[in-house]
Amino acid sequence: MAGEDRFVRRLLAELPPSSRVLLGPGDDAAVVEADGTWVVTTDMLVEGVDFLPGEGPEAIGRRAMAVNLSDLAAMGARPEFFLLSVGFPAARGETYPLSIVRGALSRATPLSAALAGGDLSHAPMTVVSVALWGRPEKEPIRRSGARAGDALFLSGHPGRAAAGLRLARARAEGRPAARNLSAAAEAELLAAYLDPEPRVALGLKLAREDEATAAIDVSDGLGIDAGRLAEASGVRLVLDAERIPIAPALADFARLESLDPLDLALAGGDDYELLFTVPAERADRIPAEGPDGEALSRVGRAEDGRGAAIRTEAGDREVAGLGHDHLRAAAP
Repeated sequence: MAGEDRFVRRLLAELPPSSRVLLGPGDDAAVVEADGTWVVTTDMLVEGVDFLPGEGPEAIGRRAMAVNLSDLAAMGARPEFFLLSVGFPAARGETYPLSIVRGALSRATPLSAALAGGDLSHAPMTVVSVALWGRPEKEPIRRSGARAGDALFLSGHPGRAAAGLRLARARAEGRPAARNLSAAAEAELLAAYLDPEPRVALGLKLAREDEATAAIDVSDGLGIDAGRLAEASGVRLVLDAERIPIAPALADFARLESLDPLDLALAGGDDYELLFTVPAERADRIPAEGPDGEALSRVGRAEDGRGAAIRTEAGDREVAGLGHDHLRAAAP
């Protein structure tokens, strides 16, 4: 079990019960009762951990908003309002946090999510925290609803953000990476990392049409997040290696860097795609494209058992430990 998941389990054991908290820590977002049902989430970005030093403030704001929107997307909730807090080195000046706010608003305003307040503080590095509230379209989609026999679907193309991070880090360090990669492929991979697209419209559609039995946003890696959905639902998720959608840009990058694109897709993280299950009898109703034109791929199934695996001709390989664990270094 990942250190972050172990921490959540220990936290849950210490929390007093509350009739107002319908779903607490452990899913993509919380569900609370306060003049109706709300879906609530928060995520924090830390310079040097979640984004590279030197990234532009508007890009940081857009990304901070996107990762929170992705949590609501996984629950099938419509964003309503948010709080934004920024810690930053004083030497960067007062226009710096304002640019972060502008970036966040550029993501939030088209979705009618309003900024309700926040906080500013000096800090040794930039830290951006968003708390986001949304209304569920119908019943919130949870991680715990998958059943053996369900079909497993994935939006988008995992692994591109991991490749984009490698390119961005190489650029920041002034060293070459993926020589002879086309300009278009480089731009696609960098955009996947620097400016991810939260699948809000897809999440709302899945909830509105009762299509998904369970869902999770793929933020830490397809492997580890498949493992989390499997554990919450009490099933085994099996991904078919030949069905994982590998974008041509990722395939080119991996070839030039002598990497396995499937490994990048399974362990890379930062994709902010949706992984969701659908009853087998309804699987044919899932189109090849989502409401915003994102690819929707049937990548596997839920089976009896535990864990998550990638199935190849050589057999099953466990993947629930592949991905980013925020507390791995802090594990006892």
